[in-house]
Amino acid sequence: MSAGLATPTYVLTAARNADHPAERLKISVTAPSDHVTLCALAGEVDYYTVEVFRRRLIGSLGTAAPLVVVDLSKVTFFGVAGLYVLVDARSMLTQTGRRLRLVTGAWCVDRLLQLAEDLGRFETRTSLADAVLDAA
Repeated sequence: MSAGLATPTYVLTAARNADHPAERLKISVTAPSDHVTLCALAGEVDYYTVEVFRRRLIGSLGTAAPLVVVDLSKVTFFGVAGLYVLVDARSMLTQTGRRLRLVTGAWCVDRLLQLAEDLGRFETRTSLADAVLDAA
């Protein structure tokens, strides 16, 4: 590329096997600090992908971090099955004196949490930075 040209923009395209759960939901689990475990999702959380989500999120609860942040801001579909995973994770963390915090902002997530009422009483933030910064 010659100087002065804009950098290329990358566009996500449909995967060849879009029915495979690993192609429909991407999950990253990291520990940005000793105080936080971060589980970031991108894609669809539905009947077909919920077990992948459950395994990764519940597996991440084994750390000693007092706060687990689940970033749902890049989720394009969030079904009730995903909400039950969050409820289970919150329950497990509460039993050990730890917390679950959600990064929301995706319409599908916000709407489901709103409709769930008592099931949807989660600690939420609208940005990942806000969710992680006050973790200590």
